[in-house]
Amino acid sequence: MSIVAAINDVEENTVWVGSNGRATLGSLRAPSIDQKWKAMNGWLVGITGSGPKLEALDAHANEFPDTAEHPFEILKYMKSAYDAFDIGDTDDGLKRYCGSGMLVSKTGRIWDFDNSFCLTEVESGAFWAQGSGMDIAIGAAAALTDFVPSPRERVRRAIQIAIEKDVDCPGELIVQSFDRNGVLSPLEASV
Repeated sequence: MSIVAAINDVEENTVWVGSNGRATLGSLRAPSIDQKWKAMNGWLVGITGSGPKLEALDAHANEFPDTAEHPFEILKYMKSAYDAFDIGDTDDGLKRYCGSGMLVSKTGRIWDFDNSFCLTEVESGAFWAQGSGMDIAIGAAAALTDFVPSPRERVRRAIQIAIEKDVDCPGELIVQSFDRNGVLSPLEASV
């Protein structure tokens, strides 16, 4: 599995996102610097778990809703791309898509979605995470809030703690920015 996290930084006018640099499937580890975030037309999608989910989104990029204003439009696109790649299983009539994630709008709004694409908005300015190490990261970020005022630094430290304490979140620490123009900073491992 893996972890993704985000926080809207109103002062810097950006959203800081973080992840670990590998994914796992059981005891197997993916190659180093595994991409977890994808920017598309003013939206950012962060995906946990294993499987070709980002590849499915890439293969169906021409179907991305260019004028999407609501996260449900993004989830509808993702469902279509995942279905074309036969990603997910149906259990008791409910389709589950093998992983959870987060959606970020260039406006700074953040939503969490689970493996059945149930959507929940994250309070502005709140740190949130999804994936295997989410409980550790959310707890770490909460404990750091009074001591680490920088949202970027809280993302960095919370993800680093999740990597160190959760065996299902291996790999390198990655922190990126997503600005109000919808641009995701280059993928580089943090130290």
